[in-house]
Amino acid sequence: MDYGESTPIFHFADNLDRAKLLTVFVVHGVALVLLFLMSRFQPESTLGRVRLIANKGILWIVLAVLLAALIAIANILVGRSSGVTTVLMFNAGVVTLYVIEFAILLSRGFFKRLLGDELPSEILLFVCFVLMVNAGYFTLMFLKDIILSTRIGI
Repeated sequence: MDYGESTPIFHFADNLDRAKLLTVFVVHGVALVLLFLMSRFQPESTLGRVRLIANKGILWIVLAVLLAALIAIANILVGRSSGVTTVLMFNAGVVTLYVIEFAILLSRGFFKRLLGDELPSEILLFVCFVLMVNAGYFTLMFLKDIILSTRIGI
């Protein structure tokens, strides 16, 4: 399958499509679990204010899995109606949301504790954003390789 093709994908429930969807589900699920876990330690963050995430218990893990399943279902619907390019753009949009929230959480948490008051908060946020853009780029390239693969295996 070529990147330039606009043929719909995920029409057949063969093993390759199942493996692709499982990989997309796992990537988004891990990102959401990490995002929710980080936001639980920072109650002043955007996601830390959401009660389902901030409360004690495992409800936040269930929410992350449900959101990852919803993203996988949206990938199926987008793939069946529009094609490969639209699926890649949809995943790029979702990964962009992760990148922005991860950058904000890291600038207020890990890097603030690491660097202390040596850098202004704007520069710290910029450094975290650049790091997370790189991570988002490699995540998107991994998803692109998975979605465009034509066989299971190496």
